[in-house]
Amino acid sequence: MQFAILGSLTVRFANGDPLAIMRPRQRSILCILLLNSECRVSKEYLADALWGTDLPSDPGGALRSNFYGLRKAIPIKRRLYSGRDGYGLALHEGDVLDMHRFQSLTQQARAAQLLGDVDAAARIFQRALDTWGAPPLADIPATPIMQPVVSELLEYRHAVQEELVDARLALGRHHELLPFLMSLTTAQPLRERRWEQLMLALYRCGRRAEALDTFTRARRLLVEAYGIDPGAPLQHLQQLILAGDPMQSLAPPVPRQMLHADAPREPRPQRHEVPPQVGVPHQLPAEPKHFIGREAELKVLTDVANEMSPVGSSPVVSVLCGPPGIGKTALALHFAHKIADRFPDGQLYIDLGAFGPATDSMSIQQAIRSVLAPLISLPEPDNMTPAAYANLYRTTIAQRQILILIDNAFDSARVQPLIPASPHCMVVITSRRKLTGLVTSHGAHLTTLDVPSRAEAKALLASRLAAHDLDIDSAALSEVTEACARLPLALVIAATRAVSRPLLPLRQLAEELQCEQNRLNVLRGGRSSGDIRAAFSWSYKRLTSAEARMFRVLGAHRVRDITAADAGRLADVPTLAAMQALTGLAYAHLIREYAPKRYHFDDLVSTYAAEKAREEDDGPPDSTTP
Repeated sequence: MQFAILGSLTVRFANGDPLAIMRPRQRSILCILLLNSECRVSKEYLADALWGTDLPSDPGGALRSNFYGLRKAIPIKRRLYSGRDGYGLALHEGDVLDMHRFQSLTQQARAAQLLGDVDAAARIFQRALDTWGAPPLADIPATPIMQPVVSELLEYRHAVQEELVDARLALGRHHELLPFLMSLTTAQPLRERRWEQLMLALYRCGRRAEALDTFTRARRLLVEAYGIDPGAPLQHLQQLILAGDPMQSLAPPVPRQMLHADAPREPRPQRHEVPPQVGVPHQLPAEPKHFIGREAELKVLTDVANEMSPVGSSPVVSVLCGPPGIGKTALALHFAHKIADRFPDGQLYIDLGAFGPATDSMSIQQAIRSVLAPLISLPEPDNMTPAAYANLYRTTIAQRQILILIDNAFDSARVQPLIPASPHCMVVITSRRKLTGLVTSHGAHLTTLDVPSRAEAKALLASRLAAHDLDIDSAALSEVTEACARLPLALVIAATRAVSRPLLPLRQLAEELQCEQNRLNVLRGGRSSGDIRAAFSWSYKRLTSAEARMFRVLGAHRVRDITAADAGRLADVPTLAAMQALTGLAYAHLIREYAPKRYHFDDLVSTYAAEKAREEDDGPPDSTTP
């Protein structure tokens, strides 16, 4: 059967005959299950995805009724399954889903581009985009849970559109692209890559003054909207145009038909030819000492690694996400060292620095240069666009068996250029945010870390103390563990504090941690990376204004468990606005949604939220707040 969800939902038999699914809610259910094909979707997740905050009085009954209607559609029922833990849909051999076709064609186009066949790449990129319908994703409900998924899919589509334009510009089709690019910059004025492409097309058409005026319009828009100047690539392009492009890097390619057949032709060098491999990279930082527990998570990661197949079409991708200080990087490094010998071509380590003391996270260009510098001779930074860097990276990694650890990522869009096309690679990513977009775009396996068990947490603290021959008071050990909310980073800081004062008994530290107002001060290390307050602050600074205000309101009221409706009353905002803010906080792992629309604040995070509330005296929200 053929399934399409990238426009309006359509289901067709193999011969092309349509299968009618008339009820809107059933269409939405089928879309959500297709987005998560081969995975079981919990009833709670499905209810929230369908209805958001407007749940029916009996969500379970409404789900059963709609699912029953879907099962009556022959032969859909042979693909649907249900159980106490949720619903699922299994595609059969020969079934076609347009989302999978879009992803497969995109990979083929990128592979053709790497091989230098730009014409084939352009054709295949166009075929990939032709799988999308209008309006896009029409049957996916616009609920708080589904909005990030929709945004990630649309972002993937925009990226492929930009790659298609790059390919057509490389083929010298700048004249025919002008109307399309002008409409795109109007529709998506904040995407700087669109402005770059329009400026280049105008310049190649001999309309230099208009190209410069385009830069002025783009700059004015960015300054007025966000108070920022255009990025480095856009400014560099403007400088080349102002200088009349002395490097000739903006000159249009010579059409093949204009080359004289009888003229001697010099071989054209590849623009960014990749030299042979210099050595095998071993870039992983040292494995963490005193690593304890996480057996279940290690088994999941190992099972994912075992899925690698030499005949596969894409790499295996695993995402570790969770709150600040939960031990994502420690687990990732422990696992990476454990399986490093499976990858004879080495291991790459990329710290994107999305959550840290630096004001700006690492750019894609910087990340790629950092890992490729030991392997190949790199061009000057100013001579390459982000797309060129991504192509260079994929070309270098192609046909190699490499383990890639991407640490401290912010969102899926910034990670995607670092995922190679080679099926011989495994990519492990850590993030404080739920990178659900990678599940959709790359079939990533998502593992959310929770605090370790009480026994594991005590063992972690005890191992640190025992390594320095400190006496361990069992009762004090339990009290310190609980005061640290079993958070691994807090436990490590507490152990460091105890080790630095070997003459004081552990009971002294336990008593210092009993005072909640002083707890964050006690859990302060000598470096920002060893300070629990700093660790929380890096996530707090990434929140939207509405999410940050909700965070402070919950802290001010010392909330531990709350519903969306109660949160709305506390913050003096509508329930839907409260739900959106809470969803954002849960996405950032600053609160936990332990049941539909019910949220829990962990102790240390709640203490930090209360502190922020005292620092920033919140009045009622602005009347314009939705």
